[in-house]
Parts: sequence; C-alpha cells; structure tokens
Amino acid sequence: MSRFLISFFLLIYFTLPLAKDSRSFSDIVDSMKTVQGNFQQTVVDNQGEIIQEVEGSFYFKKPNMFKWNYQAPFTNQIISDGELLYLFDPELKQVIMSSLSKLGGVSPAMLLVSEKARKFFVIEKLDKNKNTWFRAIPKNTELTSFKSIEILFTVDTLSEMLVLDNFENTTRIKFNKIQNNAPINDAFFLFNTPDDVDVISN
Repeated sequence: MSRFLISFFLLIYFTLPLAKDSRSFSDIVDSMKTVQGNFQQTVVDNQGEIIQEVEGSFYFKKPNMFKWNYQAPFTNQIISDGELLYLFDPELKQVIMSSLSKLGGVSPAMLLVSEKARKFFVIEKLDKNKNTWFRAIPKNTELTSFKSIEILFTVDTLSEMLVLDNFENTTRIKFNKIQNNAPINDAFFLFNTPDDVDVISN
C-alpha cells in the first residue's frame, strides 16, 4: 500500500453539508448523519510537482464508521467499523488492522466526527473567494503529521478539502455526486478478511 495513502487517511476524512454561511463548524458537524459520494485526490509536493493522482468513492456514518475506496489507477480500501480501522491492499494481499482509539483526537477524521474537536484544534472560518471555508490547525503539532486542513462548502454540499502535511506536500480532494444523510446500514462497514490475506495488527 502506498505510503501516501496511509498518510492521507491519517490526515483526512469526510465532512458534511452547510445550510447557511452563518453556521459554525460545530453546527455543521453536529448535523451530520451520513455522507457518500465520489472523489478525485491529488498530492502535490512543495515544488508544485504532482506525486500522486487517485480517484474513488466514499461512505461515512456517525459515529466513526466509514469506507474509503480507491478505484483507479489501483484498488485499495480503508474501512472503519466504528472500533477497528482496516487498511486493505488486495494486490499485496495484506490488511493492516488498528484500533481507532490509537488515532486519538488529533487526526482530521476525529476533527469531523468528535464532539471534542475544539479541544485538539483551533478552528476558524475563512473569507476566501466569497466561498465558505474553514481552517483547522492542531494545537499540539508534535502529535500530528500535518500542519493544517482547509474545507470548502459550496451552497450546502462538501466541495473540496486541502491538507498541508509536515513535508509541505498538499493533498487536494475534490468531491462530487454527494448524497447527504442517505440511509446506510451499519453492516455495510464490516470488513470480512479473505482467507488468503495476511493480517498485520498495530
């Protein structure tokens, strides 16, 4: 599994609709139930060179359940059943299994699903191109592999996300075909390990 994929997951996960520009980040997060859609992800280094381009689909359900599918140019999955996190590489026939609790409150995933986001992040609304952007900066940078996250909402829909990591790489994710608060069964997020796959526990 690409190190950029693993690093990216620890950097990022999904967010939710924005009904009004006046709503706070907490208002938005608290209103979130489920989100699903497609994404295009590009990683650019500090010289402006593209070092990775991937696309796929995602599904999210509070609390802490998600499925992140990389579909092109390769297939990988990142799945959480609410307690355990699975990084699955079908080509390598390997899955890395970790406890979600080990991610702590300082990952972008926890920023968007935790009720204690402001305990770990400084969150501000940005006036940027007349669109609704939020920026989150971790309070303790020694515990993170990223410097900041910026999230764009267009009207009432998640549109784009930017993550600046500690190596000055920028991960840009553009979202499309978003569905907010559509029903998703909890069983959809269960991971059944194939018999021929090696399991690595963290």
